[in-house]
Amino acid sequence: MIQTGPGLKLQSDPRVRRVGSEALWVAIAIGTVFSVLWILVSVFVAPYNLYWALVMASAAIAFVLLLGFTAYGSIRDGRRRYYLELTDSEAVLTVTDSLEKKKFTQMVLLDDIIYAEYYPYRDSRSIIFHTSYARMEVPLWPLPGMGQDVVDFLDGRGVPVVDVQSDDPIPDPVS
Repeated sequence: MIQTGPGLKLQSDPRVRRVGSEALWVAIAIGTVFSVLWILVSVFVAPYNLYWALVMASAAIAFVLLLGFTAYGSIRDGRRRYYLELTDSEAVLTVTDSLEKKKFTQMVLLDDIIYAEYYPYRDSRSIIFHTSYARMEVPLWPLPGMGQDVVDFLDGRGVPVVDVQSDDPIPDPVS
């Protein structure tokens, strides 16, 4: 955490990984091994029943593709760095993606936020700012222990924060 002045500046910790990421990688490895085994079985079944061998191989290949997309998503999440700056007037999120060599910034004015939706779950902690012109999702899971600081900062500035875990009512949009 970097804090200067009346605002709040947060920076993601590159060492933080999602809860259960090790178990996810073990599951991906085991799934890949079993898929390769099923492809080998389909090769041995092919002389006896070609259609069944094609079904088995196709299912195994589809499963390997699913595992590949899951692995890529996990790697992509791990290579992103998040910088959140909250001031008395605005919230600015800058995301640097070192995997795809991209950087983008999104900003909303605190006065324009109708409500903020807070997801306190440990593995996917995030807050979503709802305005009339944008919906900005800020992942808080890579900012260890800072989720409550963000909520407290917003509460102190009069932004209604809806905690989805406690079934808080969602405010009506102002027309």
